[in-house]
Amino acid sequence: MRKSYGVVWREGKHQLARGKLELLPHAMRLEGMMGSEPTTREIAYDYLSEIRIGRSTEERIDGHPSLVLAPRTGETLSIASVAQSGVVAEIAERLASLQFGSDVRRRIAIVLPLKEDAHDAVRELLTEGPPFDPEALDLDRHLVFLTASEAVFIFESKLGADALEPLLQEPKLWQSVAAWHDHLAGPPRIAEDVFSWERSDIGIDRSLLPPGLRNGDSLEL
Repeated sequence: MRKSYGVVWREGKHQLARGKLELLPHAMRLEGMMGSEPTTREIAYDYLSEIRIGRSTEERIDGHPSLVLAPRTGETLSIASVAQSGVVAEIAERLASLQFGSDVRRRIAIVLPLKEDAHDAVRELLTEGPPFDPEALDLDRHLVFLTASEAVFIFESKLGADALEPLLQEPKLWQSVAAWHDHLAGPPRIAEDVFSWERSDIGIDRSLLPPGLRNGDSLEL
C-alpha cells in the first residue's frame, strides 16, 4: 500500500490547495481541493530541477516551513504538512532519494555483425520498427544504430537484463531473427559498458538526502 501524506500546497501565486501527497514509482502526485474545485497535480521526479526547504517568510505556509520544488519549466511548488513539521523533512528525504533513483537506468547494447552487402536490406527491416512492444517490456528507451558492418541495439531500463528475458520469449522476435538470418555475418554479442557521462543541471540540497548519501548535519526545520 502506498503511503500518503496530508498536505497543503501552492503553485506559484495560485490559491492554496489541500489534500494528499503520494510518492509513486516515477512521479509525485498531489490530489485534493483548491477552494471548491477538485485538483490533481503529478510531477515526474526527473522533471524537478531543485528540491529544498523554504524557511523564509514568503516561502512558509501558515507560518510553517515548506518543501519547495522547482520544475524545469513552470511555476515553483510549495508544500507544507497539515500535521507536524517533521513530515516535511520525511517527504523531502524520500523525494530526493526517489529522484536520484529515477535516473539510475541500466543500458544493454547488443551488436549484430552484418554481411558486406546487407546494409540496405537491414535498414528496410529497421524501418518496420521492433517486433515487440517496448513499453510493455518496461523499457525506458530503445535505440538502434546502423553502420556499414553492424547493427547496434540499445536497451535502457531500470530492470537491466531482466527486461530482456520476456523479449527473448516473444514469438514475433524469433520470426524477425529468421528475417535477419541471411544478413548476419556472425552471432549477436553483448557490448561491454565501460564508460558513460551525462550532464546534470539538477540542484539538490544535500541535506535532504537519506543518511549515508549526504554530508554534513541532519536536516533541521
